[in-house]
Amino acid sequence: MSACPCPTCGQVLPPQTFAIDWEAGIVIAAGRFAQLTRSELAIFETLYQAKGQVKSKEHLLNAIASHVDDAPEIKIVDVFVCKIRKKIAGLGVSIETIWGGGYRLLPRKQEQAA
Repeated sequence: MSACPCPTCGQVLPPQTFAIDWEAGIVIAAGRFAQLTRSELAIFETLYQAKGQVKSKEHLLNAIASHVDDAPEIKIVDVFVCKIRKKIAGLGVSIETIWGGGYRLLPRKQEQAA
C-alpha cells in the first residue's frame, strides 16, 4: 500500500502518521486518509475519546442527535458504524462490536490478537 497525498496540504502522508483533523473530518493514518461526515465524525470522536472503553448505542445516538434533522432511531448507529468501518479500513484502527454492550475503537493489532 503506497502513501497518498494529504487532502488538505497535498504533501505525501508518512506511513507512521496518525492524526485527526476534527474541523475537516479527516482521519489520517498508515499513509492514507478517510473523510467522515459530521455524524460519522461525531461517532468516531466519541469512540476515540473513550480510549478503548465500550460506548453503548444509546450514548452514540446522543452524540449524533444534533447532526440529524428528525429524532433518529437507534438502528442508525449501526448504519453509521458500518459506513465508518468501510472508510477507515486500512488505517490501522477498527471498531469492534461488543454484543449487548455497544462499540469500541481499537488498533488493528489488538483486534488481530483477540
